[in-house]
Order: sequence, then C-alpha cells, then structure tokens
Amino acid sequence: MMKKTLITLSLIVLVFANSIFAQAEFEKTNQANKVNVELAVMAGPTGFSSAKIARDKGDIGSNIMVNTRVYASPTQVVAKLTNGEVDVAALPTNLAAILYNKGVDIKLVAVIGNGMLSVVSSDLNSWIDTTINVPGGPSATPNQVASMLIGQNGYDIDSDFDLDFSITSSAQLSQLLIANRATSALLPEPFTTMVLTKNPDVKIVLDVQKVYERTTGFSNYPMTVLVVQNKFNTENPAAVQAILKAYERSIDFVLANPKEAAQTIEEIQIMPAAIAAPAIPNCNLEYKSIDQAKAEVENYYTLLFNFNPKSVGGKLPDAGFYL
Repeated sequence: MMKKTLITLSLIVLVFANSIFAQAEFEKTNQANKVNVELAVMAGPTGFSSAKIARDKGDIGSNIMVNTRVYASPTQVVAKLTNGEVDVAALPTNLAAILYNKGVDIKLVAVIGNGMLSVVSSDLNSWIDTTINVPGGPSATPNQVASMLIGQNGYDIDSDFDLDFSITSSAQLSQLLIANRATSALLPEPFTTMVLTKNPDVKIVLDVQKVYERTTGFSNYPMTVLVVQNKFNTENPAAVQAILKAYERSIDFVLANPKEAAQTIEEIQIMPAAIAAPAIPNCNLEYKSIDQAKAEVENYYTLLFNFNPKSVGGKLPDAGFYL
C-alpha cells in the first residue's frame, strides 16, 4: 500500500513538474514571438486617431504590443524616424513625402485624417483685406494648402492678403482670437471649434475643404498619414497589417465615443479632454488604406508640387513610397 502511494505521489509530482516546464517553455516562446511596436504621434488631432490603441494599453492582439509615444512637434518625430527609433508614425502628408525624398526608408500605408482648416474672423466684412495670422510658419501644411487654394481661386496671395507668420502656435493664436487680440486666422481643428465656442464674435469665413473640392473635384485632401519603417514592414508584414486594422478600429471608436476617447487623449497628454471632445466630430478623422486613398494622395502631392516643389521635398514620390 505504501509503495503504491509513493508511486502515485511520484507520478503527480512528475506531471506537475512537466506542466510547469511546459508552461515556462510556452511563455518563453510567446515572449520570443512577441512583436513590440514603437508608435509616434503628435500632440493634436494627428494623435486623436490612436486613442483606442492607447486605451487598450497597446495590446492589439496577435501577440503584438504597441507603445504609443506622444511628441510635441514634427521635428521630434522626424528625428526618431531617421534614427530608426520609431517603427510607425502619424505625420502630416507632405512631411511624409519630404522625408521619403530625403532618403528616409519609409512606406506610406494609410490615410488617417483629412483636411480640417478654416479661416476664422471677427471682422466678417473686410477679412480679405485684413491681416490673417497663419500658424506653423510659411512651410507648414496650413500655409501651403491655403496659399495654393487662394492662388487658384482668383486671389493674389501677396496683394489681397497680409499673412502674418509671427505666431507659430495654433494654441497661442487661438487664445489671442478668444481675447480679441487678433482678428483673423487660418486654424486647424480642434482650435477652430474652441475659438468659436469661446468667442461668439468669431465666425468661419472660409472653409478650406470646400474650396479644395471646388478646385480639384476631390471631396477632401489627406492631411495626416501613417508611415512605417520599410525594414520593420519587411520583417513583420503580418504585424503591420494588424496595426492597420487596429488603427481603423481606433478611429471608429473615437468617432463613436468622443467623450470616452477624449479622456484617453488627455491621459496620454495629447490634449485636455474638454477641448478634444467637442472638436472630434469636426476633425475629419477617417481611415483609408493606401489602396483606397492613393489617387487622393497623388492628386494632393501633385497640387502641392505645382505650387511649390519644396513642399513635397523637391519631387513627387515614386511608386516605392507606397506600400
């Protein structure tokens, strides 16, 4: 009887030990197969679309973990991409072309946001003849797009408008408009919504997107895109596809749940929830794979190139730019 008991105990111990060993091996293999992704987004609407990914703590399934990092300016993201410290990044569309044309080995994989620029003014009668403040500087997306469209719609950018680039921050410019210390400005979301909410004297006098549609026939222009390091894509093609699906789900979530998304947007230090939530419906967030959006992207690049070749890096991106 004692002998049988010892044999039974030995078998139990052996099975238990094998179970622990198998679990350890499984976890070891699981860790080895895990794909860790460094995602860079910028503070502002460019980062809104990633809210659900951050809300899910970066776990997008398929043993893939996404670490979302928020940067204050495009310059910081460019440095991280150039150094290979970032695998995937959300960028202004023209900046993606500039980087590619400078030799940064990236692929454009999706459009994640369309145009959201407006000229706002508290002087509704004479805004054309007044000073229009433009954030970001002459080479930034707002000025490139607005200047191109102004020139193609019968206005002279030099004689009909006095553009002031001295205030580079949209946030700072918004506060000046709210306090009536500035009269007119070209603003992106969410700052347009914020100004209209806080200063009833300020109105939208020009919807840049409508002008773009009249000019080109395209309903909007791709303002924000997702790019991936080509090396990362080559080594992890399945992970890239999983990230794209996660991004599409994230945008759907943000649009359907602006208040909940805004809380996450604040938690990851993109923008205060009180500003983000009311602006989300106006931010033109939309997911399109590059297959769906390529014609729109190429049209946008062609218009920018014809207006100012430097705005896309001196030449149109070749076919190797697109995934």
